[in-house]
Amino acid sequence: MLVLALAMAALPGAGIAQEEARMVDLNVVAVDTHGQSVTDLTRDELQVVDSGKPQTIVFFHHRDSTLWKAPKLAPDEFSNRSGANVPRATVILFDLMNAKFATRGTATNQLVHDLQSLESADYLFLYLLTIDGRLYAVHGLPAVSAQTGEPDVPWTKGIKPLMDEAIRVVTRTRPVDMDVAVREQLTYFALNAIANQMARVPGRKSLVWLSDGVPIELGPNRSDTGDFVDFTPLLRQMSESFDRSGVAIYPVRLVMLGSPDNIDGANHSGMGSLDTLNEFAEITGGRPESGKDIAAAVRQAMRDMRTSYEIAYYPPAKTWDDKFHKLKVTCTRKGVHIQAKTGYFAWREAPGVRSEAAIESAVSTRFDAAEIGLRASLSRPPAAGNVVRLDSHIDAHDVLFVRAGDVYEGQIRLAVAGLGQDVRPERAATVPFQLHYSAQEYEKVLEQGIHFAQDVAVAPEIKSVRLIVFDRGSNSIGSVTVPLP
Repeated sequence: MLVLALAMAALPGAGIAQEEARMVDLNVVAVDTHGQSVTDLTRDELQVVDSGKPQTIVFFHHRDSTLWKAPKLAPDEFSNRSGANVPRATVILFDLMNAKFATRGTATNQLVHDLQSLESADYLFLYLLTIDGRLYAVHGLPAVSAQTGEPDVPWTKGIKPLMDEAIRVVTRTRPVDMDVAVREQLTYFALNAIANQMARVPGRKSLVWLSDGVPIELGPNRSDTGDFVDFTPLLRQMSESFDRSGVAIYPVRLVMLGSPDNIDGANHSGMGSLDTLNEFAEITGGRPESGKDIAAAVRQAMRDMRTSYEIAYYPPAKTWDDKFHKLKVTCTRKGVHIQAKTGYFAWREAPGVRSEAAIESAVSTRFDAAEIGLRASLSRPPAAGNVVRLDSHIDAHDVLFVRAGDVYEGQIRLAVAGLGQDVRPERAATVPFQLHYSAQEYEKVLEQGIHFAQDVAVAPEIKSVRLIVFDRGSNSIGSVTVPLP
């Protein structure tokens, strides 16, 4: 068994967090009457209504991914925002599993035609959801060690041979014993998997989902058990995963004109496929399906993703009532349209559940998450034996701070994991910190980062150490993996 010991010292300006007030964090896109981004809004111009009750915005931040830059690193220092990561991402998911057989060929030709027409494919990626529920990368997110300089000629100009090869590899007859309920479960699992991969890209991300959609529930004639099947728990899990990863869904329905609005042309109980596609868009902050123009949906998703606003508020504790809450975000400036998620599941949960789930996910993945910028290094103090010194900086711009008078407050969770080849990752217990900074201290950490240094005792089997930081305010996460010296 691996042994990983960590003695946490308090961060400067931090104390052990006691309160567990839960915040609702929203990504907001603002566009004018021509569909162009509005980048000069103020906090006072935005209004939030939660289940019919106005809320007080306690945090407001304008995000602009075009200003993001990889940090300058010292010798032997590593970052989750180096050349191995991308500053923003729009992912196209071509859903073959939930597309009609007659639709796939037409949709493939349309996808090739529309992608070839794109003027730019910067940070645009393409995956297939195969007939048996696997993700196949046609032009995938870069590997951990890859460099990501964008080519002069968009990769989409050569999309046809890429798609021809991909379709040849993945196309086969759907297994006859796959129940519809199983197919829907595999769809949700695939959506969660793609969201987890996109989590390593900072800021807001877009998923253009080309699909015929899935139902929220199935009637008794649609499952092998003869019972109604309710997918609400999976929808809740998916919405939380997309919320945590900062991913918004932009659906494009593939079903051909004249086809019935359902799965495989049979009746089922619950929402139709178009309704559910739009439901997914609304609960993640994307745009509802607006036609079969794939290129237009991709361009819109890329444009919306480049710049947005992050806002947050504290709903009363009693409103976490295990119900779905409707949201409405508006702007007082005339001619400005606001795009944000239209609701959330206000589930009761024990303190720390969400942070533990996010941290466990960050430990188990093969890549680093970059929603929170981190840089770190390891060194071996003289005569320290199996102890290494972890020295790191957390980008304070990516942590949600609420101003209370002259003090800026934030809540983060820290964890350290030891990784080795062919061994199960081991990590120390998560430690919560409450950050308190004066205005002067806050300006300093914005410039220099939140410094964290600690000794870590590791077993011989451990080859690298991963620092994980979770922000309770925004549900953002960052991780950086540093090989042992």
